Amino acid sequence: MTLTQTHSPNSSTLYTLHGITGQQSRGQVTVTQPGAVSSAVGGSVSLSCRTSRDVYYGGRNHYLYWYQQRDGGTPKLIIYLAINRQSGIPARFTGSGSKSDFTLTISGVQAEDAAVYYCQSYHYINSQRVFTQLDVGSDVAPTLTVLPPSSEELQQGKATLMCLANKGFPSDWSLAWKVDGSSSSSSSWEESRSPGVLEKDGHYSWSSTLRLPADQWRKVGSVTCEATQGSQTPLSETLRRDQCSQS
Repeated sequence: MTLTQTHSPNSSTLYTLHGITGQQSRGQVTVTQPGAVSSAVGGSVSLSCRTSRDVYYGGRNHYLYWYQQRDGGTPKLIIYLAINRQSGIPARFTGSGSKSDFTLTISGVQAEDAAVYYCQSYHYINSQRVFTQLDVGSDVAPTLTVLPPSSEELQQGKATLMCLANKGFPSDWSLAWKVDGSSSSSSSWEESRSPGVLEKDGHYSWSSTLRLPADQWRKVGSVTCEATQGSQTPLSETLRRDQCSQS
């Protein structure tokens, strides 16, 4: 998908939309944004955009733009030339910054502000767009469930345990495994995690798997799935092997 940037020095230039979280580098310019930001309704949040080279400056304007994209729809220009609100954009959106450091601030966050936000910078040599995911809601601890390996899988010499974390907020809860009270660290064990899925109710769900040989599973006393997020109290759910119908 491409967008025509009407405020650029060259109005015919087309900019390709890139859905890149965190840091994107092309040619000689790197643009960096945080990957996720959360806010409660009514709160204030600031989204940063930093470039490895100064943004083009001309006519007393910095050529930096902010876009908002809701639910996979068409990105909408909300701030142009770093500080100017596009017509029809609420006053709670403000842009600031200069040179290589810019900020989009949303004061009095509303539920409809939950979206993907892209900053775009213009340079003589390149233009970049990366995004920040803004989550809006109240902190909610997910519910944890640990599922044991199946008897069919054990017969094949493998054991896969799954931890399901449902209905949590915000999106950056982390899941980790402990075996008999210690972090899983054996070279023959494998951990993997699925990305968070945003549900219709605004909460997230995740899953994590722990794979190990069946003979090692039979020596395990218990496995624990632990969920952590920022300063919130960690959550855990423990499964004892002797509680499973198969061993």
